[in-house]
Amino acid sequence: MTNNNSDSFLRIKIKKDKYEYFSKGILSSSLYSIGISANLALEVANQVEEEMSLTSDTPTKEKLIKIITSAIKNIDKRLAERYIVFEGEEKYKPIIVLLAGVPGIGKSTLAVDLSKRLEITNIIGTDMVREILRQTISSALIPELHSSSYEAYKHLKPTLNPILRQSIVGYEEQCRHVIVGVEAAIQSALYSRENTIIEGVHLAPNILKSSILEESHVIMILFYLENEEEHLRRIQSRGSKIKQRGADRYLQSFQEIRSIQTYLVEEANKHEIPIIETSESAKAIEKMIDIVWERILFLENKEKEKK
Repeated sequence: MTNNNSDSFLRIKIKKDKYEYFSKGILSSSLYSIGISANLALEVANQVEEEMSLTSDTPTKEKLIKIITSAIKNIDKRLAERYIVFEGEEKYKPIIVLLAGVPGIGKSTLAVDLSKRLEITNIIGTDMVREILRQTISSALIPELHSSSYEAYKHLKPTLNPILRQSIVGYEEQCRHVIVGVEAAIQSALYSRENTIIEGVHLAPNILKSSILEESHVIMILFYLENEEEHLRRIQSRGSKIKQRGADRYLQSFQEIRSIQTYLVEEANKHEIPIIETSESAKAIEKMIDIVWERILFLENKEKEKK
């Protein structure tokens, strides 16, 4: 294409008298959403553009999707199936993704990446739910709600504070309060069919209602960081970047945080919840995308079977 006028761009026929222009950028973004790497997505987009430019007549949207799907199949048939669903009517909706894990392991970063990939704008942090509850419930009434999740045990009544695993008991007590708000958010998302990501340390599998975990539109993933030294390094780095949160309180309670992580891994295994190790972020993202897309395809096929 040598001209700069609109005739030099590839037009796609949507309806009888409605046209759109082909965009490699938009296509690359769509391919990235289904789990194709950014570089490979651009290669596929260039390949599709080249094939489309050889078409004598103005191609239809259906032909464009067929060409794109064919190109993706050469990479992986599963990815082609994902693309068809991504460009479809989103019959699978809603998908509600719960991302659990202790502080300092990268779950918030992974949540943001997932939201960008799947174009999910509704992201809820359990820390925010806790903060809302703090504004409505006094510390005199529920003191453990007004501390960090790993220090909540310091505010428990003696009868609820055993010598062993006291940090776990305090953590569970705080989770029970926060989970009420989390479950309300999940029910709201289910009702409004809004794709949603909820991330935070308070997503304990044994505290969430079994009906939530068994809901096909809800998928839970637990993140953990196996290497203790790497976890410590990330927490130190986190504190240096965000002054108001600081590293001191995390460092002082580091062993409690590690204990909570061990507890969450145990509970995730009991409830058969997917677990992803986050030391290599690229691999963690890939596994997360695969898990979420597997559920989306299951829901999409389930909707097709109803017809």
